[in-house]
Amino acid sequence: MDEFFAIKCQNCGGPMYSHQAKRSFECAYCGTVLPWAPGAGDPTSALGIRHQPLQVVDGLLKLTHVSQLEPPVDPDWYFFKPHWRNQSVLEHLLWEDRGTASEYQEAEHVSIPCPFCGASFEGTSTQRVFECPSCGNKIGAADLLKPGTFSKRLTMGFGAEYVPEQGIPCAVSEQQARAAALQLVRQHPDAFAGHDVESAIQNDMMLFYFPMALADLRMMASFPGKGLGKEALVYYEVLDWAYPRANYLDISLMGILEPWDFSRVAPFDPAMQEGDFRVIAVDASTKDDVVVDKLALYIAGNDAESALGFSKKNLRSLSRKVRKHKDGLVMVPVYYVDRPAADERDGEQVRIAVNGQTGRAAAVVFSEKRETHIVAPLPSGLALSSESTVHATPIEVKYVKSLFLYEIVRRGGEDAAPQVAAAREGSCREEKTKRGGLFGTIFGK
Repeated sequence: MDEFFAIKCQNCGGPMYSHQAKRSFECAYCGTVLPWAPGAGDPTSALGIRHQPLQVVDGLLKLTHVSQLEPPVDPDWYFFKPHWRNQSVLEHLLWEDRGTASEYQEAEHVSIPCPFCGASFEGTSTQRVFECPSCGNKIGAADLLKPGTFSKRLTMGFGAEYVPEQGIPCAVSEQQARAAALQLVRQHPDAFAGHDVESAIQNDMMLFYFPMALADLRMMASFPGKGLGKEALVYYEVLDWAYPRANYLDISLMGILEPWDFSRVAPFDPAMQEGDFRVIAVDASTKDDVVVDKLALYIAGNDAESALGFSKKNLRSLSRKVRKHKDGLVMVPVYYVDRPAADERDGEQVRIAVNGQTGRAAAVVFSEKRETHIVAPLPSGLALSSESTVHATPIEVKYVKSLFLYEIVRRGGEDAAPQVAAAREGSCREEKTKRGGLFGTIFGK
C-alpha cells in the first residue's frame, strides 16, 4: 500500500490523507474532500514523515490492525515504581551514570574573557556555548565542544552511546519557561499546597534536550455499552505521536507535554542553544513496549472520557498498533523541575515541565495513593503546522462484517472538531493508582 501525508480535517477532526491521483486531501471519517491549491505539489517533510491511510471499503472502515482486543496492560516496570520515581534527576544520574553526575556536581562558576571585545563575564563550567553580554558574540568552550556533537562526558546516560542527530530547537527562554510554570502553579494552588515549588522553579529549573521516538498510534478499546452484555467500541488515531526513549525525566509527564511540531526539526548541534543545559542520550533499558503500553492506556481512557463520555475506569479491553516513522528519533527541548523526597507531603512528589518549543507547562503530582496530571492551555496565537501531534477525535464504531469492517456509530464531540480545541485547552485529571498488597489481590487494580 502507498503511504500518504495527513492533515487535520476541519469538519470532523479526523485525519485527512493526501491522495496523489486526485490531487486532494480526503477524510476517511466523514468523507470531506479538500483539493490541493492550484499548482501545489506534494507536501514535503523535514523528517520524510508518511502516514498509512485508513482503508475504506463500501463506506466501512477496515480496522484489521486493531481488531484483536485483549485485557489492557498497565506496566509495572521499575521506572514506574515509587522508589525510582521519587528520585531526583541527580540521584537517578548517580545511580545510572556516576561519571557524568560527578561532572555536574563539581561544576563551578567561571570568569570568561571575551576574545572579541575583552570584557569579562561569568558562566558555569558545564556550559557549551556562552554569549558575551557586552558585544553579543557567541563563544564555544573548546574542551566541551566537538564539531556537530556533544561531549560524551556531559551527556546523561550509561555510556552516552547514542544521541539523535536531529532535534527541535528551543524557542522558549528561561524567563518565559519560569513564568509559564509559575502561572500553572498559581492556577492550581490546591494541587501544589505544601510544596515549595515556586522557589524550585526560580532557582532549579533546567533545560534538557530529551530523546523521543516519533510514530503513529492507533487503538481500539471496548467499554460497557447500553444494555446488559452490550459492548461499545472506540477507535483512536494519534498522528505524529512522540513517546520517551529515556527515563531520566518522568515518563508520564513527558507524555502530556505534546503537541510537538516536527516541521521545525533541524540538525542537533551544540550551538542550537546557548547557556547551561543538559543532554540525555537514548536509554536502551527504556523498553519501547513498556512505555507505549503505559501511555496508550492513559490516552485511551482520557480521550474516550472527554470526547464520548465513557468512564476510563470501565475500559475493558484494548488493542494498539504503533507505526514508527523512519529516522524518527528526535531530541526535544524541555525545561524541568523535580522535587526530591525531602520536600514531601505524605510522601507526595511533584514534577513540573515546560515544552521548550510551544511554552506549554505541565505537572504531575503523585504519591502511592493518587496521581494528578495538570496541563496548561497552549499560548494564544501559537501556530502549529500540519506536521504536529494530532489526537484525532475518537469515534464509536460497530462491527458489521468480515473482514474486520466497521461502521461509524457516532463521532466524539458531536458537531465540531474537538481535537483542535482540545489540543489548546488545559486539563487537570486525577489518575487511579494501582492497589497493592491484599486489597489489590481482592479488589484488583
